[in-house]
Amino acid sequence: MKLAIPQFQFRFMRAAGNVIFPANFHPVGSQRDAESLVARACAAGAKPNGERGLWLIVGGSGGFGSAARIALGCDHGADTINVSFDSQPNPESSNKIRKLGSPAWHRNAAIERALVARGRAAISHNGDAFDPVVRAAVIEELHARFPGRRLAGLVWALAAPRGLDPRTGKTVSSSLKPLGQPATVKTFTGPEADAAPTIVELELQPGTPEEAVATQWVMGGRVVEDWISDLLAADLLAEGHTLLTISYRGSPLNAPLYRDGLIGLAKADLEFTTNALGELLERSVNGRAFAVEGPAVVTEASGGIPGVPLYMALLLDVMGERHEDPLASMQRMFNEHVFAESPGTDEHGLIRMDDRELSEAVQAELRERFAALGPGQSFPRELYDRFMAEYARTRGFGVEGVDYQAEFDTDEVCE
Repeated sequence: MKLAIPQFQFRFMRAAGNVIFPANFHPVGSQRDAESLVARACAAGAKPNGERGLWLIVGGSGGFGSAARIALGCDHGADTINVSFDSQPNPESSNKIRKLGSPAWHRNAAIERALVARGRAAISHNGDAFDPVVRAAVIEELHARFPGRRLAGLVWALAAPRGLDPRTGKTVSSSLKPLGQPATVKTFTGPEADAAPTIVELELQPGTPEEAVATQWVMGGRVVEDWISDLLAADLLAEGHTLLTISYRGSPLNAPLYRDGLIGLAKADLEFTTNALGELLERSVNGRAFAVEGPAVVTEASGGIPGVPLYMALLLDVMGERHEDPLASMQRMFNEHVFAESPGTDEHGLIRMDDRELSEAVQAELRERFAALGPGQSFPRELYDRFMAEYARTRGFGVEGVDYQAEFDTDEVCE
């Protein structure tokens, strides 16, 4: 089937906090963008900094996960196996988007092709990381595909909105809601014709206790603990194994939904569990574990979190060239922390990759800009357009070298 997808389509959903709901993606653009990231990391003349063994990436088709995988493969000569739950192409579907699958599937396929072409082993297991059956299958695959090898490290970069609860057999979902009391979120609307976007304030109701429990299950540390326990039992963790859990603390400007919200409970649980697993790994395999606080970046999830589009649009402008995308952040994390003589953690044992974002100079300017934006005011179109261009790129649009007017063969691009 021949198909052309010339432009990114989306709509704002006010009832959900004026989040952005994407309606399509471009598979060719998604693949080309991923290939460009591998090319950037594996720059001509660059040589891997040692051979860092075999790494498992859980959530390796998303922003930080795919970036960590590329950094490990290109900068450190690592082989990788990814576990992610991505919509795969369905040639039998009458729906054009379902026929194509998902941006994550295409991004992952392109990364693997590029890493394999550079001599790295790179494979994936598509399944729900919360499902014990999937975990057992991955362990079996590790034994079969990499006989005699053990995992040098595990990067937990899962940002799934939902996951299976094997205790009930039901899928539960996380909730991006305040904790205990309503919270007001400031964001922008989409522009109307040639008019500028408009600032709005929306009140979000707090999550229920049931939603808090579900969010902690999906975004917390319990499932990470299950993975480490089963991998240890299967004798798959190498001496000196490193566990990294990627998280985001947020800034005071988005605290009502992040650190002070339901997701903050889950992230605190993830950090606590990571610390406890560090002690277990040290006793078992002379290993270690670090919770990593990543910076705010534009990913597929960015448009779907209330208030984040406005925060990111301002942050991109304030930081300018200082802003790191996921790949730059993960490369710096491995080079300056994980594989350095000292990991450089803060007083809580966290690796702080959000240090630049949370510097007083950046946060002071953001506070000033937020305070100056009142409901009904216009938001600069150029800042809106920059964020939307970055967000559209996560869906395969705006990628250099892609002809968006041209038709592509859906069968060929989904091979």
